[in-house]
Amino acid sequence: MHRLLRLTPALLVAGYILPARADAPPKFSDYPAKVFTGKPAKPRLHNQYLRDVREQFNYAITKEKVSAAGHYFVIKLPCGSACVAPVLLDAQSGRITELFTVSGWREVGDDFDAVVSRADSRLIVFRGARNETGVIGNHYYLLGEGGNLKHLYTANTDGNFETTPKIE
Repeated sequence: MHRLLRLTPALLVAGYILPARADAPPKFSDYPAKVFTGKPAKPRLHNQYLRDVREQFNYAITKEKVSAAGHYFVIKLPCGSACVAPVLLDAQSGRITELFTVSGWREVGDDFDAVVSRADSRLIVFRGARNETGVIGNHYYLLGEGGNLKHLYTANTDGNFETTPKIE
């Protein structure tokens, strides 16, 4: 019985500490990726909408560098004044993966970006409401092969992106 009484405070402390750590947003450094440095493949424009915005894909492969998960260009197509429709262009295959829209920003700074990614990380963060519904916040995903996304974490910002913690 005395052992249980001594153990109880330690368990209570652990109960408060561990969930705080588990609820922390993921970091780019937690999901490393090797960056592709070869010549990008020609984009495979598989529908009329993508053919209509081909200039943005051509610009990416000629003027930009890979920006996510080692071999993806993140291209933010417009869908309104406070909305983007991010797509992924695989630099190795030319395959394009269309994603959901991101919108609903209320308070943003000059450095706001609706999609935050790093070339050397498989983590990607979408900022706003996905498909104009649900939580308006920072949505953290693991970007896998074929452009597959696995949701990891969401932080509700209620549309205010000026005071949210920096995405690392």
